[in-house]
Amino acid sequence: MKTLLGAFAGVLLTATLVAHAATTTPTSYLKAPFTKEQAATGAKVYKANCAMCHGDKLSNGGAPKLAGSVFLTKWATNTLDDFHYIMSTTMPQTAPGTLKPAEYLAVTTYILQQNGAKPGKAAFKADDLKKYGFKK
Repeated sequence: MKTLLGAFAGVLLTATLVAHAATTTPTSYLKAPFTKEQAATGAKVYKANCAMCHGDKLSNGGAPKLAGSVFLTKWATNTLDDFHYIMSTTMPQTAPGTLKPAEYLAVTTYILQQNGAKPGKAAFKADDLKKYGFKK
């Protein structure tokens, strides 16, 4: 009887983990909510703080590319939260972590837009970071 209960518990645990994984799989960044205004603010913040290293096109500077297939492939298994954490704690390189939280979020939306995501009516919020990933 203990063996049967142990097997049942194992099946139940596995089913729970699979169900949890299914509900926590990030949605494509292409569906992330953000507004035109957020992306426009992100473009301004990017130009003032990021373009000097990453380039005005996000992929033509000496620093790692932030747009295009190389960037998307590199980050394909990550959430926006992973990217945002690294960006907000290590950038800008000359003064890491000095931008306001809303500015880091705005830069994130600008990067999403430059990688093909379309703005909508709903604003992007910090709570959205873990919900979306870079996989198309």
